[in-house]
Amino acid sequence: MPLVALNQKPSQKQELKEPLALRYSLAAVLLAIVLFVLTITNLRAGLKLLAERFILKPGVVEAIGVNPNFDTFQGSILQQEAIDTPGVIPMYGSSEMSMINNYHPAKVLTPETGVTPFLIGRGGTQTIINVLNLASLEDLRGKKIAIFITPQWFGPGGIPQSTFEGNFSALHAYNMFFSADISPSLKRQIAERILSFPEAYKDYPYLKKMLENENNSSFLAEVKKTLDWFPARMEYSALEVRDFFNVRWQVKDLADKQVARYSAKAANPPVIEWDKLREEAKVDAIKSTDNNPYKMDNTFYMEYLLPKLKESKDKDKHDLNLSSPEYNDLKLLMQVLKEKGAKPLFVIIPMNGRWYDYTGLDRLQREQCYQKLAALVQAEGHPLADFSSHEYEDYYLKDLWHLAWKGWVDVDQKLYEFYRQ
Repeated sequence: MPLVALNQKPSQKQELKEPLALRYSLAAVLLAIVLFVLTITNLRAGLKLLAERFILKPGVVEAIGVNPNFDTFQGSILQQEAIDTPGVIPMYGSSEMSMINNYHPAKVLTPETGVTPFLIGRGGTQTIINVLNLASLEDLRGKKIAIFITPQWFGPGGIPQSTFEGNFSALHAYNMFFSADISPSLKRQIAERILSFPEAYKDYPYLKKMLENENNSSFLAEVKKTLDWFPARMEYSALEVRDFFNVRWQVKDLADKQVARYSAKAANPPVIEWDKLREEAKVDAIKSTDNNPYKMDNTFYMEYLLPKLKESKDKDKHDLNLSSPEYNDLKLLMQVLKEKGAKPLFVIIPMNGRWYDYTGLDRLQREQCYQKLAALVQAEGHPLADFSSHEYEDYYLKDLWHLAWKGWVDVDQKLYEFYRQ
């Protein structure tokens, strides 16, 4: 090869190609980054759409809704679907959601009635947990839900650390932070409350940073928020993907027969004979509550109360407190409902008057608690189903505060009428 050929300089055309190729490469990288950011910021909507198209066939949401489990409680996709599904009334409560008997809404409000419940709650689901449940949802405006209030939550310390930790959902906290219809002020208040339970979020480092920065308005905090946005979104996305696969596994476990039953909507729901149902409940209750003076379930009394009956005398004197932190949590819940535009029915569950008279929880204290709860609900203009006057009614409660027999029938009727209005 001639020496002159080896010493030739690149042509002007070659010189132009190199920076052009570099520009294309940079543009491709930038486009990939933009597409990735768009993907993770819209992942929730995308996963919901996938679930609706390929997993949640008619009847699935309703069938899952009467079989409450931890994954439904911790997730968002199914709760959101329950909100969006006609004929379904989401019910937020505590252990009463899973204590299903013949007169529970899961048994009475069937597809044939045109209204079915979607049960959300388990033991220890106190008010702040439902604050996060509802703050995490979208499109709540005008949607009907039921919220159960248990007076025993309103003790001196509010929700215990371990109880909050066992029921906390990091996914719900992230949903709340990225919700467009929760005000910055309310987000700060909720974040401040969550910060008082550090063990609950210790495994989510970027959620922890978001919680801490939310209550700091300094310039440095704003810089940190910006820097932490991307890794926080990644942490959030992992939780969203896990929720999607949890839904897939739950649906896989459903029996086809059960789904088929709930997919058949009643065109002309029958008239429910509530008085007849109450009488049936009473007949069932008489034989189940005949071994104790508190009109509780016989088995519960024999197993849990009778062995410690003497020690229980006057032990509950200080179980309620009108300054309980739980009242502030209830105010947060009211604010969430207001900003979301939901239409809730609040249900106040009575305590077993005979039992708490024995254990020393003064009747006046109980009445003051009921009155304060009712006042908080009514001040916001929400409908209230207050069953506190049934403290001493036979066949109303299974144990200390869980509804049964006639108690559930009364609640069923209120739920049915509320939804059908």
